[in-house]
Amino acid sequence: MEVGTWEPELTNVSACTLCVPASISPGRLLSPSVGKNHAYQKLPQQPLKLFVIKLDGSSFEVEVPNTATVAELKEAVKGVFNQSPIDEMISWSHVWGHFCLCYQGQKLLDYKAYIRLFGIKDGDQICFVRHVSIKYEGRVKRRIRLWRKRIYDSPAYEQLVMNNHYT
Repeated sequence: MEVGTWEPELTNVSACTLCVPASISPGRLLSPSVGKNHAYQKLPQQPLKLFVIKLDGSSFEVEVPNTATVAELKEAVKGVFNQSPIDEMISWSHVWGHFCLCYQGQKLLDYKAYIRLFGIKDGDQICFVRHVSIKYEGRVKRRIRLWRKRIYDSPAYEQLVMNNHYT
């Protein structure tokens, strides 16, 4: 036999078998329940690195799992600020009541939705946008209506109107 010219000879194809431990039958290899019966761990997923752009144009980075929901993304945003003493001054209920996260024009309002369903990928930019909830809008309109009623019903307003019309 010369060096470099060796080729395997397969004369008996039926003799070629898959080398598997005797405890695993070939039928079990094709069975969909193999992963269920044996300890199986997925490879760890790389987290998504996202850039969050604030209203003033500055940005910061957050990391979330590939399987994160909008709620988990919001928690990651809060987590960035938990590292600084300024967090004590932030009212997150106020922040989330007036602003929301947005990706390519889509407001991320459903906190149970998976962010991957919005098409968010590693390295993408998420931005804060102004958002007024319907509940808050109703309170503001009611507050304005009451404020106007108090002003219009006050004697000072009547006198102001009379002075402006007759001077």
